[in-house]
Amino acid sequence: MDNNSSKIKAVLYCRVSSKEQEEAGYSLPSQEKLLKEYAYRKNFAVAKTFLIAESASGAKQRKVFSEMIKFTEKNKVPNILCEKVDRLTRNLKDALAVNDWLEEKPERQVHFVKTNLVIHKGAKSDEKFRWDIEIVLAKKYIANLSEEVRKGQKEKIAQGWLPTKPPLGYKTVGEKRYTTQVIDEEVAPRIRDMFAWYATGNYSLYKLEDELYKAGLRTRSGKKLGISRIHLLLSDPYYYGKIRWNNDVTQGKQEPLIRKDVFDKVQSILKRKLKNPLYTKHNSLFKAKIHCEHCGGLVTWELQKGRWYGHCNNHSQYRKCLKKTYIQEKDVEEQIVGFFEKIAPKNNAVLEVIEDIIRQENAQIILERETEITKLSGLLVAIRKQK
Repeated sequence: MDNNSSKIKAVLYCRVSSKEQEEAGYSLPSQEKLLKEYAYRKNFAVAKTFLIAESASGAKQRKVFSEMIKFTEKNKVPNILCEKVDRLTRNLKDALAVNDWLEEKPERQVHFVKTNLVIHKGAKSDEKFRWDIEIVLAKKYIANLSEEVRKGQKEKIAQGWLPTKPPLGYKTVGEKRYTTQVIDEEVAPRIRDMFAWYATGNYSLYKLEDELYKAGLRTRSGKKLGISRIHLLLSDPYYYGKIRWNNDVTQGKQEPLIRKDVFDKVQSILKRKLKNPLYTKHNSLFKAKIHCEHCGGLVTWELQKGRWYGHCNNHSQYRKCLKKTYIQEKDVEEQIVGFFEKIAPKNNAVLEVIEDIIRQENAQIILERETEITKLSGLLVAIRKQK
């Protein structure tokens, strides 16, 4: 028989808010150990443990808190064990939620182990007063902590360094408050490729997503970066030496990965593609070139089941076509080829002159093409030297 089946249930709620707290002995494992020992002494059966790490966002913390409340209601758990008041709640909204939870059922209790405080519906006035005071102090603590964090971030930016984790292509070195960012030589080449490729104007974000994946630039889980992530990276001025923080752009001390002119060109392409998206439109070979023999109007071409069909589409009051004859594109081609055969010169000398003209025109086209290839090759060499 399970001994826990006869015990009163309880949940454990552990939270740390900063690395400093964790290093000072407030780590999640140490809190969990303290609460488990308390549960053992009180003969409580631990139904579930809820943990919030220092890296969790405010939204994540609220989500875990709500999950904890819902769990106790669904599983009829009457006890919440927590180290101190500021571990459980730091704002009036959460405090009201805890009060409402306690008022619903008299057997519900919240145990603050370190301060030896137990709050429930029938608690004494001085115990409830202590609870109210602790909430105010916890709220003041979190407000002061936020102020100190913002002050530290501002000072870090003033020194020319990013106060958070740098984007892909860089890594953080140093310890605690003396961290800086340096180039990550394993990832940086792919970031340079990303900017260079997109700056050509020949890559969409979707194509760039595939090419970067093939080149080895992926998420930590080994997946593609995704076009939204790529768009954010391409828009980050950090790569040419700036720091953007709260919509302000300041000069940073990090080594740039790309030149500013490359970044500006990429921004121009990004904005152009957002404002004027390009659509591929397939047109018929004979569009706006053939007129209807009955009314003289232009023939309209439509693609049906992979084939082009032409027909007269004149139905206005001024011009009405008497017939709606459809014709396939291939039939028009056969008629035109027949005319070419009739007018084609039979004299070999004339044909040789025509061939020479065509050959000279092709030679000019080939020369222009080779010049463009040489220009692009030079640009590619220059980009590779930047690496």
